[in-house]
Amino acid sequence: MPSRAKKLEALYNCGFMVGQNPWFAFLFGYLVGQVDRVHFVQDLTGAEIAIHLDLRRKRIWPGEPFRATVRGITMPNTFTLVRSMESSDAPICLQVDFDGAEDTPWYQEVVLPGVSYVKDLHEAVQEESDALWKEMDRTLDIYRECKTLLEGASPERRRELQYYMRLAEDQMRKLSAQMDELNRQMKRITSQEQEPQD
Repeated sequence: MPSRAKKLEALYNCGFMVGQNPWFAFLFGYLVGQVDRVHFVQDLTGAEIAIHLDLRRKRIWPGEPFRATVRGITMPNTFTLVRSMESSDAPICLQVDFDGAEDTPWYQEVVLPGVSYVKDLHEAVQEESDALWKEMDRTLDIYRECKTLLEGASPERRRELQYYMRLAEDQMRKLSAQMDELNRQMKRITSQEQEPQD
């Protein structure tokens, strides 16, 4: 999980982006005080407390700067949101859109793919890893079966089997790349967990 210090840095930086807006200042003040409950996520699906902030300045169509729900109920403003969050100890999931977020190191260090990672980060990564291994096993089985059937196959059937074998090889390359990315994510998460907490 991202360290407390990294999350505080991200909250302060996002707070600077909203400027002097008193509603947002009130919200970020509360979030800083609840930093251990706050989790930055890319996807809010399934969050009990979900906050979406759109701080982008470069866009053709203006976005809705603030959207939030608590247990599925839409919050009309940050004051109502904070009052509702005070009566719950559920994780606070925060999605922030701002220009250049994808290339901003302090944000990428704290943002998690989705809410399942908040609930139990290691369990979510393990589930994803297990699913990738199963898909790799299935793809290898298809490849092996095609290779076995090649013996004694007609020329037309051989071409068909070789086509499926190429598809299986392509799929294995994609799955291996996904597994490498998952391993990189896990290393990043583990190293963040080992950082000294403030």
